[in-house]
Amino acid sequence: MKNTITRSFELGDYAIKGAQIDGFSMTLHDREHLSTEVKYVPACCDSFTKDQIEELIQRIMEKASYFMEKLHENIKCNVIFVDFEETGFTPDSDMPSIEVRSLEKLHVIYRFSVEYYI
Repeated sequence: MKNTITRSFELGDYAIKGAQIDGFSMTLHDREHLSTEVKYVPACCDSFTKDQIEELIQRIMEKASYFMEKLHENIKCNVIFVDFEETGFTPDSDMPSIEVRSLEKLHVIYRFSVEYYI
């Protein structure tokens, strides 16, 4: 079953220090594609500062790396930052170069997919 997505992660696995989850949904498109949408809001105030967004982006990329470590080698996790023109990144690429701004919430899609067959 290495060519299908048979494992997903729990809500708590998407938690990030300094942020609360304000929206969460999973969509299994088919046995090879799973999308998890998460909306993060600040735990302490009304909106994220630019510095908090930069730190949150770094933690999200670390989280995606963690997910990939737990999955079969042929399943990849692509991260899409919806608030930034839906730019997608993989954890094994360079850190995203995003023009950061203050936001009330950060909308992220973790997209899992089978990249090649074993």
